[in-house]
Amino acid sequence: MDTEIKLLHWREGQPKAERLAANLLDLDGFTSIDPQCPLGGPDGIKDVICEKNGWKYVGAAYFPTTIKEFKDIKKKFIDDLKGVAKNKVDGIVFVTNQKLTPSDRETLIKEAKSKKSTALIYHIEKIRVLLDSPQGFALRLTILGIEMTKEEQLSFFSDQRNYLKKLLNEQTEHIITSIGKKLDGWKAPSEKVFSFMQNLYETTQSTMANFQQAIPKTDKRNLLFPKISIVTSELNKDLLCLLHKAILFETNNGLLGQLRKNKVWIGSPNSTLNDATYIPPDPDQVDPLTEKLLLEWRSIYSDLLKSKDKNYILEELTKFHSKFLAIHPFLDGNGRIARFLLTQQASELLESNKQIILEDKTPYFLALDKANKGEMEPLKQIITQAIYGTDEIKSEA
Repeated sequence: MDTEIKLLHWREGQPKAERLAANLLDLDGFTSIDPQCPLGGPDGIKDVICEKNGWKYVGAAYFPTTIKEFKDIKKKFIDDLKGVAKNKVDGIVFVTNQKLTPSDRETLIKEAKSKKSTALIYHIEKIRVLLDSPQGFALRLTILGIEMTKEEQLSFFSDQRNYLKKLLNEQTEHIITSIGKKLDGWKAPSEKVFSFMQNLYETTQSTMANFQQAIPKTDKRNLLFPKISIVTSELNKDLLCLLHKAILFETNNGLLGQLRKNKVWIGSPNSTLNDATYIPPDPDQVDPLTEKLLLEWRSIYSDLLKSKDKNYILEELTKFHSKFLAIHPFLDGNGRIARFLLTQQASELLESNKQIILEDKTPYFLALDKANKGEMEPLKQIITQAIYGTDEIKSEA
């Protein structure tokens, strides 16, 4: 309750509001975040420039010191919306400490759509949820001065431990991959080469803890899929394996097109089964689980094709995406296959004409974890934003 009260009765001024907005966007998976003039000065009708899942936005922070009527909030939104055309971006992220009903948010999103723009609305409740999560505790303390309870401290440090593992994993893979490319041309590797690689790996493991900042990951916008003509209503195990071969052809992996026959776990490079982030099903379950998932999709496809309810379709796309990644049907390339299928499914059922980009950011992994536990909404919002540029869609029916 303290978080909501301090947000609603804002006393920190505009510079802190803009900094809070920028930090919230970072917390929620945005990239290329560029605050403009938080200390004052002309900002070109933008407080922040940022990107998420291939969409580019202007960010606007509106934190009045009192509760405002919706007409005042709408007036400020329309004024900030001018920054979309001026800055040649896809949409606006409107961050406000005001209460907005679903109807209010729908009105603002429609207003943006009328200007050929998309809109993401961060209202007080959405901000509170972020700040009262383990990922947001430190930001809440810094901006609002709200200390963590003992229970929150335990959640915070547990979350940070998992985040560090994920970060070390990302950076180790990046370095090994980069150096591996330079060694691709080496022929008949000698013992010296193997010794060098072993020393490199050990050195990398011991020094990664000293890295203060993340090394940029591959830009998903440059991840091009081959042009394959399929309709997912026909998706079966043979077609899935064929897609795996086609999409990962350049990797020269000897196991292309073969379902996983090994026990695997997901975590940091040195993780074991005991401290893995996620353990996919055993190898003997991969085939039947994959068959079941594809059968479920083929069975429901005709209903989805006839439906005008976009939220219903998005829910089913989310379930399929989550279950596919949970099964982890291949040893490698599951993320790329899942993104390809999501792009194809959205093209067929939602008339989407863009490649869907899902950044490997913490909110995405957290949403997948929640989806595995039956809570689909966070992942659905991420997928909705990746398709439409906004995370709230009103169905036509």
